[in-house]
Amino acid sequence: MRLKIATKIILAFGLITLAVIVNAFLTSSALQKSRDVNDKISNIYTPSLAFINDLYSKISDSRMLVKSWVFIDKISDTPDKLKLKKLHSTDYAYVMDTLKSFSKLWAKDHHPEQRQLLLNIDSAILDTLFVKHQYIMDQLNNFESYDDPFIVFEVTPMTEEGGEVMVLTQRILKKIEILRGDLEEQVEKGRVEMVDTFNSFKTRIIIMAIVLVLGALIIGAFTIDSLARPINHTKNILLQMSKGILPKEKLTEGSDEIGQMAKALNLVIQGLKDIFNFSLEIGKGNFNTEFRPLSEEDVLGHSLLEMRDELKKASDEDEKRKEEDNQRNWAAQGVAKFSDILRTSNDNLEELSYEIISNMVKYTGSNQGGMFIVNDNDKDQIFLEMSACYAYDRKKFLNKKIEVGEGLVGRCYQEQEKIFLTDIPEDYIKITSGLGDDSPKCLLLIPLVYNNVIYGIIEIASFKVYQPFEIEFIERISESIAATISSTKANIQTTMLLEQSQQQAEEMASQEEEMRQNMEELRATQEQSARREEDLKHEVEELRKRLKEITE
Repeated sequence: MRLKIATKIILAFGLITLAVIVNAFLTSSALQKSRDVNDKISNIYTPSLAFINDLYSKISDSRMLVKSWVFIDKISDTPDKLKLKKLHSTDYAYVMDTLKSFSKLWAKDHHPEQRQLLLNIDSAILDTLFVKHQYIMDQLNNFESYDDPFIVFEVTPMTEEGGEVMVLTQRILKKIEILRGDLEEQVEKGRVEMVDTFNSFKTRIIIMAIVLVLGALIIGAFTIDSLARPINHTKNILLQMSKGILPKEKLTEGSDEIGQMAKALNLVIQGLKDIFNFSLEIGKGNFNTEFRPLSEEDVLGHSLLEMRDELKKASDEDEKRKEEDNQRNWAAQGVAKFSDILRTSNDNLEELSYEIISNMVKYTGSNQGGMFIVNDNDKDQIFLEMSACYAYDRKKFLNKKIEVGEGLVGRCYQEQEKIFLTDIPEDYIKITSGLGDDSPKCLLLIPLVYNNVIYGIIEIASFKVYQPFEIEFIERISESIAATISSTKANIQTTMLLEQSQQQAEEMASQEEEMRQNMEELRATQEQSARREEDLKHEVEELRKRLKEITE
């Protein structure tokens, strides 16, 4: 029953109280019935019997008094005569009037025939018997009449009249006896009914006592079962939870206080299960796991969320730190890698350019790249020419000459600033592979500047967008590349000068005279070349030291 505990207790006591009230009502009803029967016996039938007996006595007395009047009394106004007169005048009327009053109660008690019988008796007495008595009394009202009884008998046939009076009196007495018997029977029935009522009341008391005891036991057992069993079950669950054991099944919920406790306990258990699962996910490093506290006042739930946020923040910082470390390691390894390339490939500009651009494309995960070197042999006609191109593990052989200010490469040369584009024109560049041609998503141009002198441009393109640390890395090694290009170009220039010197020496061998004349000039040129070479060597050494410092 989905009732509150107070309602159950009130209902139980209400049922017991109702049973007590019903028992009291039945007891009161039985007692009232017994009292009513007793009242009828005591106040109606017993007095009625007394007055019936008195009536019977009065009629019997009237019979004897009439005989005494006729045969015995010779004197006027004897006690018997006075008694008979009084009986006719007052006694009978009092008794009959009282019985008539009682007869109304008989009729109400479902006995109208008894009242009718009484009325018949009264009518017979007044209309017949007492009329006969009065006739006899009137005929024998003087003393002379008693001197000659035969005359009296002749004048008033007493035998005939007297016999008729006796017979009539006997009939009336029989009717009175019948009425008395009926009333006695009513009294006996009332007494029997009282006895039956008391016996029934006794039986009812015993039955009600048994019913009340059984009802109290049943209600008590039901109440105990409806309260103690779920309380014990809840207690066992709490004992298990105190040991860290969470129940697998939900408690039965209800609308009473125990049901509400079970509902609250189910919420607590579910909350603990959620906390357990949430803790497992946090332990696995899944910091994006959703968790909902039980309420705004859930201290543990909000503490767990704060812990998750702190752990997530620490994890993000750790990941960021690891990523930064990886980026730094990646950049440091890249610097070391390109330092080796620049150190070993510094005598051929084309080979150097190819090594630089091919490794640049591979190391940065690009798809295509090109390297442009400034051609300033003619100071009046400076331009940029592609010294190397690399794409998809293939060496490209392209002859590409770009004027200053032409396209992105020419603009980068003029501005000497990097160009980083993620929105590339459709017709600017295509990345070609076995799957077809497609435009890159990102384009990066880095000027190669050393001592404020630009020596070339590196252009790389990729389907991915370059990260800031990658751009910073390329900018970082661009100066070393520019210094190496500068050194390489100086070496090439020195070689060209040496070759020219050798050619001039051979010409001087064949043209001794001219050589003598120009010896001083040649010596000056050689000395200048030597100084230039020495300066270049010092410059190369200085670059190597600087590169070494950068690498370290």
